[in-house]
Amino acid sequence: MAEAGKEEIIMITKHIRTWKGFLKAIDEVRSIYSKTIKELDNGKRYERNNLILFRGQANTNWKLETTLERATKKQFHVFDYVFGAIQQSHEIEAFTEKNWKLPTHEELQKDLNDNIDHFKVDIPAYEYLVYLRHHGYPSPLLDWSESPFIAAYFALIERCTEPAAIYCYIERPHGVKGGLGSKPKITLQGPFVRTHKRHFAQKAWYTVATQWDYERERHYFCSHESVFDNQTQRPSIIEQDVLIKIVIPGSLRSEMLKNLNDFNINHFTLFQSEESLIKTLADKRFLQK
Repeated sequence: MAEAGKEEIIMITKHIRTWKGFLKAIDEVRSIYSKTIKELDNGKRYERNNLILFRGQANTNWKLETTLERATKKQFHVFDYVFGAIQQSHEIEAFTEKNWKLPTHEELQKDLNDNIDHFKVDIPAYEYLVYLRHHGYPSPLLDWSESPFIAAYFALIERCTEPAAIYCYIERPHGVKGGLGSKPKITLQGPFVRTHKRHFAQKAWYTVATQWDYERERHYFCSHESVFDNQTQRPSIIEQDVLIKIVIPGSLRSEMLKNLNDFNINHFTLFQSEESLIKTLADKRFLQK
């Protein structure tokens, strides 16, 4: 449990050697960060459950990058990115016969102006952007899961010569969040959208990293890494955006995937498609130690 006022060290790294070691590492993270407890002046105790999110990556050396960062070096502000995506919706609607009821140029600009906040970013047409991301469109949304086991599956399903990594992210270990408007920041975007069913199967949440430009009065998408880099330069005041990395050696890949399958976590249960069913059957037959 996280005690209010306790300073956190950013980017804690844990190396595991066994499946039991993985379970122990997750239990340790949850025991420290799953709840905030604060003794109040009136003698009562304040308790708050904290959300812990997990993300798996096949290579421990990979950065926390969005698909937008991987696709282009251009830095987009929110209006530029969202309106560009909306402009391409007509072809999608014609093919899928689904009307997204997206805002016009003027409505989008009004939405952003009405919700202007240098600290918290507003993401219009969020459901549509989640839909695009699930279908491979470069996105500023970084995906996470409430389940460490689902994150582990995504970390291990790709064969890689380097160890894999599972990131544990706690946005508000003490229940509050602050910061300077000009600094890069991470905003949590909830799971409550109507979109592809695998969004729910994967227990998906998203984060977005932005930086406010006071001169242009706009939020620009930036790297999640820049938030953590900024914090490592000032470790004495870190009380939010805690990141923990669990490193998994390649030698554990087969064993962990088989254990995850025992938990009914496999390609088919997470993607729910014909192709994912065939991959799951292939893994059952050919996955070797």
